[in-house]
Amino acid sequence: MSTPRTAPTGSTRAAARPREAAARASAALLLAVSLVTVTAACGAPPHGAAESLAGDHVAPGGAVVQHHASAGAPDAAAAGTADTAETPATGAAAPEAAEGTGPEGAVHGTAEETAREVITRGTASVVSADPAAAAQRLSVLTEEAGGHVESREERRGSPSTAPSATLVLRLPADHVSRTVDALADLGEVADVSVTREDVTATGRDLDARVAALTTSTDRLRELMVQAADTADLLRVEKELSDRQAELDALRSRRASLSEQVAMSTLEVWITADASALAATAPPPPGFLGGLSAGWEALVVAGRWALVVVGTLLPWAAAAGVLLAVGRLGWRALLEVRARRSGSAPAPTAP
Repeated sequence: MSTPRTAPTGSTRAAARPREAAARASAALLLAVSLVTVTAACGAPPHGAAESLAGDHVAPGGAVVQHHASAGAPDAAAAGTADTAETPATGAAAPEAAEGTGPEGAVHGTAEETAREVITRGTASVVSADPAAAAQRLSVLTEEAGGHVESREERRGSPSTAPSATLVLRLPADHVSRTVDALADLGEVADVSVTREDVTATGRDLDARVAALTTSTDRLRELMVQAADTADLLRVEKELSDRQAELDALRSRRASLSEQVAMSTLEVWITADASALAATAPPPPGFLGGLSAGWEALVVAGRWALVVVGTLLPWAAAAGVLLAVGRLGWRALLEVRARRSGSAPAPTAP
């Protein structure tokens, strides 16, 4: 004979409910953390995927329906309808409208062109009679254009080297061409090189990753509030710390990229022209060269002689004053001795 089962009492059910609720909350929290981690790791979908998914849908029977705006039916466009082309599941492609045609395509192309991010770098060589003065003038032009001089180096001429100057300029991207054109006012422009690197894809990738990580960190902060116990809280905090560090690094890279796009780099070398080179060149060989070298040596010797005379002159003046004071003191001493002996002193030189 079987023993009848006793139904659970109300107190037993009440005691089991908190445990079941805590278990469900922990499971839900772990699932949410896992989903947030996977979402952040995958990142945002590639550019253009969202538009493709938004414009297509699967029709009954497995056919893919693509919607295109009607360019040749004004009545249908006014009514808000759109042409629909169905592609069978066998993979046959339906004819599509040409990309970029019509007013909407033109506007889209213009917006894409405006949104491009380009890093501009350039180099230039200028020949000037006075490289130092040209470097000063170029620094003023850079500041007037809203840029700044990142580095500046000037070298004075010598018998073996010609005077020169090197500047690294940071300019707004829309002032690079004007500054390059203004180099002609400083001297003869020997060569110019300007390169442009399109980093639009890199910028969009960084923006998508930053947006995904921002959403992930916001969700993790919400989960911290809903944590049921200390273990879950610590797990969420660790995940949030890792995501926040990665987000800060991406934001720093994005800021650096934006700064390079906004401020272009231009390196300019300024060298001396023929007249400055002739002034620093060594004298020619032969009689005239020897005469020129001897004259320069005489001039240098005269300058050094003047330096020596100028250095010794104050000492000579001080020595004369001390000598005069000594003579007067010697005479006074002789007079005192003559008075004591009762005879007239015979003036003698010391």
